[in-house]
Amino acid sequence: MNKSSLLKKMGIVLIMASLLAGCGGNSGTPAKGNAPAKGSATAQKATKWPTKPVTIVVPWNAGGDTDIYCRLIAKRLSDKFKQSFVVVDMNGGSGIVGAKTVMAAKPDGYNALFNHTGTSAIQQATKTVDFSYIDNFETCATVVQDNTYVMVVKKSAGWKDLKEFVAYAKANPGKVRYSQVYGTITHYVGARLEDTAGIKFNMLDVGAGTSERLAAFMGDQVDVLAANYLNVRDYVEKGDFLVLGVCAEKRVPGLDKVPTFKEQGYDITYPKSYEVKFPKGTDKAIVEKMTGALKEITQDPTFKKEIEKYYAEPFYRDAEQTVKEDSALIDTMKKIFVINK
Repeated sequence: MNKSSLLKKMGIVLIMASLLAGCGGNSGTPAKGNAPAKGSATAQKATKWPTKPVTIVVPWNAGGDTDIYCRLIAKRLSDKFKQSFVVVDMNGGSGIVGAKTVMAAKPDGYNALFNHTGTSAIQQATKTVDFSYIDNFETCATVVQDNTYVMVVKKSAGWKDLKEFVAYAKANPGKVRYSQVYGTITHYVGARLEDTAGIKFNMLDVGAGTSERLAAFMGDQVDVLAANYLNVRDYVEKGDFLVLGVCAEKRVPGLDKVPTFKEQGYDITYPKSYEVKFPKGTDKAIVEKMTGALKEITQDPTFKKEIEKYYAEPFYRDAEQTVKEDSALIDTMKKIFVINK
């Protein structure tokens, strides 16, 4: 064989070797499908997360229903992952300030939002927000549902039940002062009672947080207050407040003496579902790890027993189901509210 033929054959061998290497025969090639290869950066991140404290933002003041449920969840997450999950209350803009803070945070798995559909769905339906709680976040799961949203008046006002209250409101349109926060569940409940009972409230904004609205109610700035039962329970049990109705399909266990609006002839129901979300772009493996942990918590009998003290219940929905059902709820709310009035 002459020198020229030998060089040609060596060149062919080198080209073939290069082609084989480029076809994915090395160990760094992704595993079958979209799953990260064993030992890849994504797999390692999912395995190690969390390696430092995780901040969970509650977009309301401390002490309310959202804060209470979040702290119960955070404690269990801390126990499971042996890392601190720190709850930060960030009130402002009817929950919008906290939501936007998390939305703008680095999507590294160390900033999360704990909110509920009592604001998110209605804010989107009324176009109160310029972002989407669905499209601009990575949803992890739904963890709690609270069916105890009630409307209360003071016993001293003289009304004995919803029937008497509605009769008075019909005879005095615009006179009854209702504490409303636009784009939230208070807005929905007030609007629904106006529509279904044929009455007209004097809607007043006396603060977004429950504590602010409760103070205004106690100070006679408004005549009617809508809130989760746990926020007014002490006043009801002492006999200071009268519950006109609860926004549930049927009577809530533990609140058997409290009638629903529905059984009194007014179709006003709204279960508040509490959800955990990460900023958009958070590693899917981290999101799924959080989702799995939240599912475990909702299946824990001790967690169920603990939130039953607040008349709530564990309510697990994975990311897909949460997004699907929240989207349907938003569509329903759009039909109820007049957009761009």
